[in-house]
Amino acid sequence: MSLKLSQSDGADQGPPRAERKTTLAEPPSTQLDLPQQSSEPTPRSAPTDDGAPDKGPGKPVHHVRVNNSFLGTHERNILRSLAVRTPAAVTPDQLTLLGLIGALLVLVGFAACNVSPWFVSVAILGLFLNWLGDSLDGTLARYRKIERPDFGYFLDHSCDLISQTFIFVGMGLSPYFTLFSAQLALSMYLLMTSFTYLKVLVLKTHHLSYYGVGATELRLLVIAWALFALWYGPGLIDAQFMGVRVIDGTIFSLWSLVFVAFLWKVWSDMKLFRPILDK
Repeated sequence: MSLKLSQSDGADQGPPRAERKTTLAEPPSTQLDLPQQSSEPTPRSAPTDDGAPDKGPGKPVHHVRVNNSFLGTHERNILRSLAVRTPAAVTPDQLTLLGLIGALLVLVGFAACNVSPWFVSVAILGLFLNWLGDSLDGTLARYRKIERPDFGYFLDHSCDLISQTFIFVGMGLSPYFTLFSAQLALSMYLLMTSFTYLKVLVLKTHHLSYYGVGATELRLLVIAWALFALWYGPGLIDAQFMGVRVIDGTIFSLWSLVFVAFLWKVWSDMKLFRPILDK
């Protein structure tokens, strides 16, 4: 009998003390334990985004959500508070659609800045709606105990990929960014997203942030950039150094640093988890 089964049985009736001691001494056969020296949070200790405490057994957990972003703790508290106050008529699917509409507003707002710079307010509103819909849909489903682990995961992250494309393409169409820089930023974001999905499949952990930065922090960076660009004006992308646009050179430099950090992350995770996954 594995450690996991013995813990479950003990919660119902509890074996005699001697029997329990013998059971715990048996080596686990199915439980995936991470090395103690790992700096990665494990499924047992990682902060999760559950909307409400569990009240008895429910559906099997397909993966553990891990959010160690700078704003993660405060964001979870806000989302739980919003989930409690969300009207019963509002469903998680409607919130997912709201997030997608918000991303479309970002694209339209940034592109319309070529007509008037004040359309940046539409883009900022879209970013807020995208955050609200994308972040609250899962929290609301968990709070109401109506999760759909497979379909919900597929729907939510399919919409996320579309939303990310809308946002970065919108930035590239604005007079404050270039398509080259937008494509670089989008490629890196999609690269990290793909890596996240691989870890969900293999390790059953869904990391919502890396190095303290998650989707919420990135949205705030986009808002900060939009406000700075509005203050500076369209000439922001015209500055050049040695025939290269300063903004493109800056974004490429940042992209290179993030790519190196990504390679290091892949290598360190392979080194850490290979002894476990090869068993």
